[in-house]
Amino acid sequence: MKLHLGCGQRYLEGYVNIDYPPSSHTVQEGSIADIHADILTLRYAHETIEEVRLHHVFEHFPRPVACALLSCWHFWMKPKGTLHIEVPDFQRTGQVLLNPFASFHKKAIAERHIFGSHEAGWAVHCEGYTISMMKKMISCYGFKVNEIRKNSWRGTFNFELIAKKGTENITKKDFEAVTEKYLRNYLVDDGETETQLLKVWMETYKDQIEKSWALDE
Repeated sequence: MKLHLGCGQRYLEGYVNIDYPPSSHTVQEGSIADIHADILTLRYAHETIEEVRLHHVFEHFPRPVACALLSCWHFWMKPKGTLHIEVPDFQRTGQVLLNPFASFHKKAIAERHIFGSHEAGWAVHCEGYTISMMKKMISCYGFKVNEIRKNSWRGTFNFELIAKKGTENITKKDFEAVTEKYLRNYLVDDGETETQLLKVWMETYKDQIEKSWALDE
């Protein structure tokens, strides 16, 4: 089984195309999805999924939620399964914003591409990814990058990262430790307030794990 999460109006043959129901959209006309669901509530059995694919969806997840999803997708996937993610290229888009010679229109498009289109409650971007930061992130969760593709569309810049699940066995407890170590990189110091912030992030991570981990556990 191959999953195309947040499919929008792009139907991929050979995949289970999943998206919000039409009632959750404000500008999209109709739906081509095979399944209507909140993808944060999906659960699949251990090592049953061949591929998880997302185009312009991953940036909509808060950082601890994104970490939990990577943990769950790894657990769902068969050995050497494929992870295929496309997101806005924060670095190249940021260069447009910082270019003193770029027009206001180009800068406005760049800003929208970074922060989201805002036509619905879900149409907000929670994270900006560069190639190097995403490679680091997914490597922490047991994936090895095989290919990176850069593209542009109507003045926006994006990249696709295609990776394979490794062969190592990583448990739920292992992923929790991985996530705490990874999220510590986002603390500005080891003070009490920042330590409390990490605890909140980890609770968010654990809440999402309980929603999505696996059908057979």
